[in-house]
Amino acid sequence: MRMLSIPLAIVGVLAIAATARAEDGEIRQETQTRHYRLVLLIGPNETVYTAAQARLERPRAGEVMLGGRIAGEIADVMPEAGGSARPPAARSASPDLHHLELHVYSRATGKAVPEAHVTIAVTDSDRKSRPMPVARMYGIDEGPEDLHYGNNVALPPGFYTIETAVNGERARFSVTVPEGS
Repeated sequence: MRMLSIPLAIVGVLAIAATARAEDGEIRQETQTRHYRLVLLIGPNETVYTAAQARLERPRAGEVMLGGRIAGEIADVMPEAGGSARPPAARSASPDLHHLELHVYSRATGKAVPEAHVTIAVTDSDRKSRPMPVARMYGIDEGPEDLHYGNNVALPPGFYTIETAVNGERARFSVTVPEGS
């Protein structure tokens, strides 16, 4: 009975917050710019492979990088992307690493935009902003129709502003990364 006394406006806010987090723990938000529909997803860290590595190794999970730049520890196992040839076992697995991806769809056609110029910057609650290297990639499980722009990035629990630009059109997302995600 007490639930019924909660003002409707508060219930609406709770519903919005709940929809930003998918059933599998992935954070999901969506917005639009003049020409694009943008979907931001933040999930667990992913292993990233070049197209050549994916053909050779035939992994069952992870991401295939089609172009762009990769970040941090991923470069440690991808010499062709500028990293050293340090073996995967030597890498540390940080629980704060997450895979951040931005799906870009044309509002006119509804289709993924395969060659957009995308920038992404992450700002933490202390207002420290850092640009994120952006790679064009797709999830191995989903295939090329999962085309998106993103990278693995350190996001300890906390509040973040994700600022994006797609071909000059800017959009901002506000997300909270919870403990244990």
